[in-house]
Amino acid sequence: MDSFLTNALQRKPLQLVRQQAHLSDDPSEPPSRYSAISILGSSYGAGEHTEESILRETHDANVRARHPTQEAPMRHMSLFDLIAFGVGCTIGSGVFVLAGLAAHNYAGPSSSLSYLIAGIVATLSAFPYAELSAAFPIDGSTYSYAYVTLGEVWAVISAMCQTLEYGVSSAAVARSWGSKFVDYLNESSSADGGADSSSSGWEKILEPGSVLNPMAAVIALLCTLILLCGVQESKLTTNVVSSVKVLLISFMIVGGFLLASSIIPQTDPTNPRPATFSNWNPFVPPEFGIRGISEASSILFFAFLGFDQICNLSGEAKNPVMDVPRAVVSTLVIDAVIYMLAALSLTAMMPYTEISTLSGFPRAFGANGWVWAEKLTALGEIVTLPLVVMTSMQSQTRLFFAMAKDKLLPKFFSKLSFASPPCTRCLSSKKDNIGNLTTNLQFSGAAIVILALLVPFQYLNDLISAGALFLFSVTDCCLLTLRYKCPSESFLRTVEEADDRSVFSVAAVQRELSLGRLLLLLNLFPFASGICFVYISMTVLKYTLAAFFALLTLGVAIYISFYCKEAEATRFALEGDGYGIGRRRFRTPMVPYLQALGIFANWFMIANIGWVGIVMLMGYLIMGVITYGTFCSGRSLVSSGVTFNGLGPTVRNEDLHEPMLLDKDNQN
Repeated sequence: MDSFLTNALQRKPLQLVRQQAHLSDDPSEPPSRYSAISILGSSYGAGEHTEESILRETHDANVRARHPTQEAPMRHMSLFDLIAFGVGCTIGSGVFVLAGLAAHNYAGPSSSLSYLIAGIVATLSAFPYAELSAAFPIDGSTYSYAYVTLGEVWAVISAMCQTLEYGVSSAAVARSWGSKFVDYLNESSSADGGADSSSSGWEKILEPGSVLNPMAAVIALLCTLILLCGVQESKLTTNVVSSVKVLLISFMIVGGFLLASSIIPQTDPTNPRPATFSNWNPFVPPEFGIRGISEASSILFFAFLGFDQICNLSGEAKNPVMDVPRAVVSTLVIDAVIYMLAALSLTAMMPYTEISTLSGFPRAFGANGWVWAEKLTALGEIVTLPLVVMTSMQSQTRLFFAMAKDKLLPKFFSKLSFASPPCTRCLSSKKDNIGNLTTNLQFSGAAIVILALLVPFQYLNDLISAGALFLFSVTDCCLLTLRYKCPSESFLRTVEEADDRSVFSVAAVQRELSLGRLLLLLNLFPFASGICFVYISMTVLKYTLAAFFALLTLGVAIYISFYCKEAEATRFALEGDGYGIGRRRFRTPMVPYLQALGIFANWFMIANIGWVGIVMLMGYLIMGVITYGTFCSGRSLVSSGVTFNGLGPTVRNEDLHEPMLLDKDNQN
């Protein structure tokens, strides 16, 4: 048991982080991962432009000379690529499905405010991702951040939640697409006057009933094949489809506003179209009120899920320190603007009581006489929704890659392939110099295809949602652990002045009030507040207890802020490369209060998911920890007792568990 705890709580040393990020300690060359573009941006170093050009020309050869075997994909993604990836991950059902559902069932025209509230809550979780991705520019997202700050077992727990958000969610979206595709074919056949007998044959093939969903397996297989074609090909597909998706939704928004205005005249005065800006009155329907706006925001929050997948590609970003935080924030801003405008446009096209909860925009265009726009938007959803499947699948492979590099998964998950795939060999004979995780993709793609084909997700949606929210709270704790430490002298008096004879002595309190226990309280109090609010029927008692635990949460945040010393000169992975000289890394504002608010919102929504989802998440995580203890504990790279040589300084075995947060006074 002691051995298990020792392995479970050990953290990844910064030297290993630097080595996996392929940061160079040689001042004569820019630190990068096999790429000629500096990880710190084009202004690296103090040399002239000519010297920098010489370095860039010789860098690739120098790195490959020291690394004859390429261990990770090259850094190839620009800021635009990262934003396109983020938009592809997030925008989808939030417009095509949830906009109509929120307007009809919860908030009416004020659903735009619900989107705004949901975006603000999502931003609370996005800020820690932005700062941590700048500090540790490696693959893995929360898995890597938890490994550095909280310990190995928390990294495994984070990876399990990420698998729910990436791989399992990808299969769920594929099943949703399969059902939508069959419905689209049925509607097209009915609109064309097709007979029922002519369509019964392919209906039995595409939708045989029971739990099988063949079209879900087909689209998951197609996404796998695109990813297997190569990194550049999948990146081009992501950029193109994301651009098409934004253009399509922009058309839907502008079209709705034009129909509601007087710019386009009525074609049939005897049958006026329902689109008018008077549909916004009342903006907050009295039957919904403020409670409806709040309930809608808790549902629309999940329309923003996926922004954290950008951090999973930090290892492939050309300039991750600057571009990944910008991509995370930009994605959320783009999402929030699009969602709010879409909600306003949809509720202007027709009264909220008549909006379809399944196909809001197509039905709204059809009700206003724009049949061609109805068909276009329905087809656009079918064409662009698979991008969510592909990007989630890609994120899953990068997570497995990061775990395999740490020897928590078999080695084949980190194996790179440089051969041109058959699908592109006829177009170009040039060898792939970036590197593709072919075996990883084959395994992950096959698993997602099987899930999409066989597993119904009506019982797993709550598990996925609860796992994503729990993951965000873990990320908040990672940032707080990185920023703060809680020395014994920070509470009341020093240990020497304490009275050890009393169980309530200062020394006893000091031993208990560690930062880890404070973070535990910071997570327990919000969950208790949410449980009281959801499951207590007495109104007075419900609000009293919910407010009481909310105040306790605030008290913990205040204690951390005032009594836990902030490590302002934290030694991040890049400080050895001169990043702190004349540069500003992204830092989350209002720490720890924004993190406490984010954790409170996450656990409050977990409580609202229901006991079924909570119990399923607990069972899932317990099984994962047992599996880790049985097969992985003591076998990771960190616990193997090796020294980490190469690009970073050598790490001795006795140095693996040294504190990673160092004061400025201790750095010299």
